[in-house]
Amino acid sequence: MTETYLVIGAKGAQGGAVARRLERDGHRVRGFGRADGGLADPEAVRAAFEGVTRASVTLPMEFDPALVERYVDNIIAAAKACERLVFNAGNRIPPAPTDVPAFETRRHAAGALLASGIPTVVLRPPVYLENLAPAGGVLAYPIPPGHRVAWLAHADLGALTAAAFDRDELVGTSIDIGGGEVLTGPDLAAAFGARYVPLTPDAFEEHMAPLLGPAAASGVAATYRWVAAPENERFYDGDPARVEAAFGVRLTPLRTWLDRR
Repeated sequence: MTETYLVIGAKGAQGGAVARRLERDGHRVRGFGRADGGLADPEAVRAAFEGVTRASVTLPMEFDPALVERYVDNIIAAAKACERLVFNAGNRIPPAPTDVPAFETRRHAAGALLASGIPTVVLRPPVYLENLAPAGGVLAYPIPPGHRVAWLAHADLGALTAAAFDRDELVGTSIDIGGGEVLTGPDLAAAFGARYVPLTPDAFEEHMAPLLGPAAASGVAATYRWVAAPENERFYDGDPARVEAAFGVRLTPLRTWLDRR
């Protein structure tokens, strides 16, 4: 019988990519999000996990430590029967603690899930290609022009998550993932036929606040303020060959992704 995979965050861009990949692979998918009760409701989370042995978890764009801890506690309590849980941290996690809640809430979540006894794989992605929208010949983004980034496509996140469910050697690990090419902002802009303009994190926050809400926009902008420091210029770097070998996945070439947009 085909297993049912729970995808927490299936209505979002990242969780949606995972759900589509699992469905493409022939699996039954059960989505879960705010409309289903939300992660703060332990009974709703328990019901979502009922009969499920494999789950993909992407947390909402929420950075309040107490609330995220509550989400994670509810997931752990409900997922005891899971044979495999893949947690998408939604970002890389710095090696040392920071004062950035978006990083630290995910550090705590990853640590709690790995220590829970549930067979867990943690994926730490960089920046998504789908975040980029050139306009008027300009590609604007809040990453300094000299920073190398392993820009990741949503479809590749889906492929890597699907692979993680079946690679026993990845259980108990926390892995930096990324796309098939590592490029600076100007290199990527050139592929779009555009000019790169590095936004300030303040300008990015102002632009995103109407779309994400002020709290989420502030939380995301804080990550880019941290990334902008010269000592963090390799934070979003990557090794595509290592990722492909670890997951047995062929990452999408940038030219292919651009042609499919």
